[in-house]
Amino acid sequence: MSHSSGIPASKELISTFGSANTGDIRLIKVVIQNDELVVEKTLNVQSDFETDLELAHSVLQKESPCYILFKRDDKSIELTGHNWIFMFFVPDNAKVREKMTYAATRSNLKRELGASHFVDEIYSSNINDFSRKGYKQHKLHQESDAPLTIEEQQRIDEKEQGLFVGGGGSGMHVHGISFPVDSEATTAVSNFINKKFNYIELSVNVDDEKIIFSSSSNIDIEAISSKISSTEPSFHFFRYSHEHEGENLESIIYIYSCPDGSNGTKSAPVRKRMLFSSSKANVEQLVTGHNVKIDLKLEVNSPNEISEESIINELHPPKVEEKKAFSKPSRPGARRLNK
Repeated sequence: MSHSSGIPASKELISTFGSANTGDIRLIKVVIQNDELVVEKTLNVQSDFETDLELAHSVLQKESPCYILFKRDDKSIELTGHNWIFMFFVPDNAKVREKMTYAATRSNLKRELGASHFVDEIYSSNINDFSRKGYKQHKLHQESDAPLTIEEQQRIDEKEQGLFVGGGGSGMHVHGISFPVDSEATTAVSNFINKKFNYIELSVNVDDEKIIFSSSSNIDIEAISSKISSTEPSFHFFRYSHEHEGENLESIIYIYSCPDGSNGTKSAPVRKRMLFSSSKANVEQLVTGHNVKIDLKLEVNSPNEISEESIINELHPPKVEEKKAFSKPSRPGARRLNK
């Protein structure tokens, strides 16, 4: 399933939508600014519904994702006001983090405004689909579609919900964003694998959309918590050399830390948290791709969630003593049979 971003609708947007439902507004263009859904532009009714569909095309920008709430002429049977079309434009050349954020916020927007208001939906990366001609093709496609199998419908639902945010049919899974890796990060991973350092930290440059190197060192396990930031997400690899039950072990530990505002941390911005979360599998692959096994994977919010004791308990869970079955006393006159 797709992640929900938690980005809320602004009071202005909710108010504008309420007024538009019974007023003269034909469309509302909605964008994400400062982790909030806001109104960027509105256009009034100019003609009938089909003619006004050209208005949707006119407010789009080729590289900027957005939502368009487009009011139809017919009124809702169940609700006060008109029926609406929910339009979601996500251009192929938009930045990955923008695609992810908009895809994961779509359900929030519909829920806060009232999903029942929207009787149709258009999702496309092609700007020409948001027009009178594009809408007619959309309706013809809906009418001509053969019944879908469960698997086909699930795949379509996943795409529309933002699990696949790439364009041109290639698709990009939101749980596995594969960003390029800079040379310093590649060198750090090599040094870690070759045991030059027992600890490395990697990060994501959200502007350049690239995996980058943060730090490397040789540390004791007690120092791990000091490497966990209370304000910024990051990825950590640590080789824990220790003895357990008379055996010398080297356990590889992979930690994804992401402060969310709890436990004394300062929450990282929503977009950054989504980008890091979606990169963690591919960052792990930087190490496991060299035939190195990860012995323990942890996700933490704050430094105080990591300690030597917690790591040891995760690597070597305490053995639970088996409870001896309670022997019922023999019935009077009965005796145990000896074989």
